[in-house]
Amino acid sequence: MPPIAPPRAAALLLALAALAAHAQTPPAKPVKPTPAASAPAATRALGGGAGSGKLLTRDELRACMKRQETLATRRAEAESAREPIDREKAALVGEQDSLKAERERVEASRKAVADLNARYKAHGDRVEAWNAKARDLQAQGAKSADKDRAALDAERGELQQAQATLESERKALSDNAQQVVAAFNTRAQALDQKVADWNRRNNEYTERVTALNRERDAWVAECADRRYREEDEIAIKKGE
Repeated sequence: MPPIAPPRAAALLLALAALAAHAQTPPAKPVKPTPAASAPAATRALGGGAGSGKLLTRDELRACMKRQETLATRRAEAESAREPIDREKAALVGEQDSLKAERERVEASRKAVADLNARYKAHGDRVEAWNAKARDLQAQGAKSADKDRAALDAERGELQQAQATLESERKALSDNAQQVVAAFNTRAQALDQKVADWNRRNNEYTERVTALNRERDAWVAECADRRYREEDEIAIKKGE
């Protein structure tokens, strides 16, 4: 037997019913994925750590970084300038010690002069006494004893020899003393000038460091504890 075909009208009705049902169901809306929460930008502080101050703008950060770099350069220059000043100070102290030893020679020379002057005075007293005895002997005339005249003549020879010795010592001592004193004064004056120059430059250096410390303190107050974004730092180092 041949197969039984379904009624065409019924099949058409079923197809229309399915189409109507599909038309009445609204299309489903696409589901948007929930965006992940973005992490806060990492921050740091120029003084180290996270910092607690107000956040720096990129321009403010750039200015603070530039000041920090300039201060570091100037600090290094100041430390380099300190070394020769300290070396020169040590040399000046050594020269002062050497001059103290030379001053002792000057003082010894002055003492020798004082001793020589005392010996000159004693010699002068002896000469005065001899002159007095010579006058007395002359006043006695023929009555004076030959032995007294001989003794007086002998003493006169001694006095003349002593006079010659003193004159020789005076000349040698005078020349030496003048040379010692002149050399000492020349060195002392030159050293005084060196010390004055060193003191001036040391004062200038001290003022330089004091000013640098003030600028460093200002940078710490204005920049060190201020927070900044690491991305700004990276951008600045790239020249942005």
